[in-house]
Amino acid sequence: MEELQEAHLTNPRLPRTYRDKVATTKVIHWPVEIRLCEHNNSTNYDKRPARSTIVHGSINKLSLLHPLQHFLRYWFRSNGKLSCDENLHRCVAAYTSDHITLNVSLNPHRRKGLKTSSASLCHSMWFHRPIKADEWLLFSVWSPTAYNARGLVIGHMFNRKGEVCHSLSIHTFIWKNL
Repeated sequence: MEELQEAHLTNPRLPRTYRDKVATTKVIHWPVEIRLCEHNNSTNYDKRPARSTIVHGSINKLSLLHPLQHFLRYWFRSNGKLSCDENLHRCVAAYTSDHITLNVSLNPHRRKGLKTSSASLCHSMWFHRPIKADEWLLFSVWSPTAYNARGLVIGHMFNRKGEVCHSLSIHTFIWKNL
């Protein structure tokens, strides 16, 4: 998180007021370490609706398969070694996915000055093989749709061998902060 804060402090694309706010914000140490694959933050998301686009009367199939304008990839692992309890490793994966992936469903609702929040209404996970949450794992998530205060996030987690360890689907509720 310290690296992310440092990146926000030095990014000239971010407004000075935001960088000043980041500079005075205390870093909260999370129980997981997260590394974003792409430089991604709430001020540079593409603001187009997260749904397929119509191209000359036909649906753009690429946007149905993986809408690149609303995706997030990040590596994560727990801070420190975990016990051999497989359920503990699954809990760390669930915790991480719920806190980070919801941001993807917020993308279509972003506009200057608008502050939004989200919560998961239904968080489903399917574990395909054992995971080790104290080793680096890759989450790749995207939001195929977000409309009328609801969002959908779909994703996969990969181990370092490139094998799919689990899949997830999260139905989100999105609201405007007052």
